[in-house]
Amino acid sequence: MLPEERPRDHAAVAIISAVIIVNAFLFFLSRDQTFIHIDAIAHVNKARGLFDNIEPGLRQLGTVWLPLPHLLMAPLAAIDPLWRSGAAGSLLSIVCFIGTSMFLFMTGLEWTGSRIVGWLAFLLFGLNPHLIYLFTTPENEPLMILCATGLVYYLVRWIQDENWRDFALAALFAFAGTWTRYEGWAMAAAAILLVPIVTRKRRIASSIIFAGAAVAGPLLWMVYNLVYFEDPLKFFYGMGSAEDYARTKFFTAGQAWDSAALYFMDAAYCLNPAVIWLGIAGVILSIVFIGRRYWRPTVVLVASCFTVFSFYALTLYLNIVPITMPGMLKDDPQSVINVRYGSVMAATMPLFAALFIFAIWRQVERRRVFSLFLLAPLLLPDPIPSASHEPMDRQFTQNLFYTEAIHNQSFWMPPFVDVANKLKANLDDGLILTNTRIVHVVVWATGIPMRRFVTETNKAAWEQSLQSINPPIRWVITEEGDQLWNAQGKFLSEHFFEVATAKTAATQRVHLYRRPD
Repeated sequence: MLPEERPRDHAAVAIISAVIIVNAFLFFLSRDQTFIHIDAIAHVNKARGLFDNIEPGLRQLGTVWLPLPHLLMAPLAAIDPLWRSGAAGSLLSIVCFIGTSMFLFMTGLEWTGSRIVGWLAFLLFGLNPHLIYLFTTPENEPLMILCATGLVYYLVRWIQDENWRDFALAALFAFAGTWTRYEGWAMAAAAILLVPIVTRKRRIASSIIFAGAAVAGPLLWMVYNLVYFEDPLKFFYGMGSAEDYARTKFFTAGQAWDSAALYFMDAAYCLNPAVIWLGIAGVILSIVFIGRRYWRPTVVLVASCFTVFSFYALTLYLNIVPITMPGMLKDDPQSVINVRYGSVMAATMPLFAALFIFAIWRQVERRRVFSLFLLAPLLLPDPIPSASHEPMDRQFTQNLFYTEAIHNQSFWMPPFVDVANKLKANLDDGLILTNTRIVHVVVWATGIPMRRFVTETNKAAWEQSLQSINPPIRWVITEEGDQLWNAQGKFLSEHFFEVATAKTAATQRVHLYRRPD
């Protein structure tokens, strides 16, 4: 590729990806489809809560979700329209879509020397309707995918020239990944092992420096948990943590093959079965025909792909996180949980799929019979459960990422929305006492400023309220069985006025209380 062609290609990828994702965002925003998943709602509210709170500060980040997405969203969340619509988080995802597109193109080019591979990798990612929708929402997977592709690209660049600028940027993306999602910890650990293997010169120095940058993220997160929550491992077993999830046994727990198969199905749904099969063929091709020139970048790409897949298969096996798709559970055939986790494979699989397509295309020039290999995905089994299939016209607007959010809204959120609407209709002065599980739904449904709420992140006020509810607190929302109910449920029922109550089969009874005048 001629040097003057690179800037033109880079600009073209950036412009095309921007046109795709900005138009998709405006389309989904007009249909109120971007800010509906409870996790997305919580991410934006956490960013807002850093300053819109009775006790503003870093403690409002909580203990479970890693902090970088919320820190990056915070400046935009300060703008009321962007906070209330969720656009504060969606705009970050839009930037991640453009950045990921650029990194996939540039990695394909650096790895193979072919701009065709780069363009194919970008198009396999950028024209995927499931991923387009995901990157218009305020979830944290888009930032993780950006960090993963950035880490891979700059490691590949480091291998080519061993330029310290590329090394520093690789370390930066490794650090950023460890502050975005926990699979970033696995990728950073794998990169620590890779750097001394793929580096030619200054191996010891580069290995030590990179390891220091990669472990800084987890260490700082533990220090944060220690300073603000008095336990460096609070993120591991607090409410909503891995250990908290593990109280319920999921159907793949303890079953290695089923765990791997489930994540494979999930990745196939997120990326498209054809891309997955072509990607697997590309992985095999790159390993079998690995050459002296290409073995280092190939090792980086294969190891990165394997690390993400292994991380999720292991977490499913260890009962740390659940993934379900329609048609998997006999007693709940419509269950949809965490389907978007498979999207993180988008950091590498489009590259391998692009490599395979390019390799076969080159062979077709000599013998046309090789073109039949491109039809192989049509002959291989479709790993997605039949109940999870969507017609082409629904893959963009009615995919499982959206369906999961709607399922949550109809499954367990209605009681909280009902009492939230009652609260909004009757709200006067005073603070509102509730927990962090409830507050995000209430704020989303009503738009009440977060500084009106007292939750567990307000340590002194919360602990005092478990003993005695102070006069500044006029309203209380609690679910039977939660910490607040167990501590004050009897007192509330006897001394507060019950304004509303609601329940579904998926929740305990939810109560809205008001302090008597």
